[in-house]
Amino acid sequence: MTATTELFPYPATDHREPRRGRFHFSPQAGWMNDPNGLVYYRGTYHLYFQHNPRSLEWDTMHWGHATSPDLVHWTQRPIALHPDVHPGALFSGGGVVDVTNTSGLATAQHDPIVVFTGTQGVRAMVSLDGGDTFEPLDDGRVLATPPGRESRDPKVFRHEPSGRWVMVVWSDDDGNGVNFFGSPDLREWTFLSRFAADWMFECPDVSVMALDGDPGELRHVLVSASGGYLVGDFDGLEFVPAGDRPQHVTRHPGGAGSDYYAAQTFSNVPDGRVVSVAWQGRNRGPTWTGNLSFPVEQRLLSSADGVHVHSEPVAEIALLHREVRTEQDVAVTAAGLRIGADPSARDTDGLDVEVAVDRARSSARRLILEAVVPGGCAETITAYDLEEHALDGHSLPAAGQAADAAVVRVLVDRDQVAVFAAGGRHYLAVNRALEDPERTAELRLRADGGDAVLSTLTVRRLGASWS
Repeated sequence: MTATTELFPYPATDHREPRRGRFHFSPQAGWMNDPNGLVYYRGTYHLYFQHNPRSLEWDTMHWGHATSPDLVHWTQRPIALHPDVHPGALFSGGGVVDVTNTSGLATAQHDPIVVFTGTQGVRAMVSLDGGDTFEPLDDGRVLATPPGRESRDPKVFRHEPSGRWVMVVWSDDDGNGVNFFGSPDLREWTFLSRFAADWMFECPDVSVMALDGDPGELRHVLVSASGGYLVGDFDGLEFVPAGDRPQHVTRHPGGAGSDYYAAQTFSNVPDGRVVSVAWQGRNRGPTWTGNLSFPVEQRLLSSADGVHVHSEPVAEIALLHREVRTEQDVAVTAAGLRIGADPSARDTDGLDVEVAVDRARSSARRLILEAVVPGGCAETITAYDLEEHALDGHSLPAAGQAADAAVVRVLVDRDQVAVFAAGGRHYLAVNRALEDPERTAELRLRADGGDAVLSTLTVRRLGASWS
């Protein structure tokens, strides 16, 4: 297993480098893309990810590894899967913790952690030391082969009603779609069904969510790499969606290397929480390429116009709060209100800003949050249109939800931005070019076309995820 540790420890990393997020995960060195094999095991979150440790570009995939006790503080670990040690193409895939030892692989010290990967055939690797090192399962044999010229990105979940594990894998068999396989023990797999859809491309994820928090009303949410999703039921054999037009987790879906791609949910999270992260491919610096979106907790909520996934920052973000300031009845004019130094500056904290807009007392047409370089231009981070009740050009739920929808929360972390509104139904995760390495910018909130009144303004300064 020496090949998995030859590149560790990574070179000393200055997490104050320009453009590197202070509270968004990025590798200490090298390239990263999709999050993989996300599991929670005995007090630790394990993040594996597509990784090229020797270059800032995609090539020869490894699985990088980082751990966290709380989803916000991360420690990079030795590489988990290495092409010189582990068979097959080490592309994207998921992982599970076999807490009931269906595989028969448990030891006196550890439950098996099993991860799945491969192209044109799925292989698995098993860890019996808590997720640090992996051996090929059953000598690395192919466990399942979806039909088609190409297939990849297996994700496994537990289906309790049928007492089996279920694997979902993308393939191009007569067009885009995913194949479902079932297994009693994570080792022997049988084809169950295929769900075909032109939008269902790469990195499928299936999560089980309680509708409106009711554990008696469970739904399955099938998500594609671009964040498109359908809500439906899985009966142990087939996925039956409630509709045929996908919604999107984020307001800015894109392809590989975009602001949000290949999101995956953690397995085995306490209390049944659904926690998701995605690859953001447009952030890079002199020693790394790519980062992850900030972890969000997802809930499935019903409304007058249907059932929707809502995403909000995980509650553990409070562990990063260094200072919290809340003001009431704040007036915002065209001159603008200074929020704080822009987190792109090397020695400043990130910001978690929340505004509750009092539309009845506001005459402004728009409320704009922007990064301003002294003597230079302003870069819009997000803009709320009071007249159209829209955020960044996207209409927000109206009628009975209007008051809540006027609450907008923004995370700013150098070039990484996340925007939340309408109780998390509106979610936007993007890389913005906010930073000017030669000059320090500041964050400013300003009104356009009149004045605005904020019933509350909360500014939280965030420390770093890294020591």
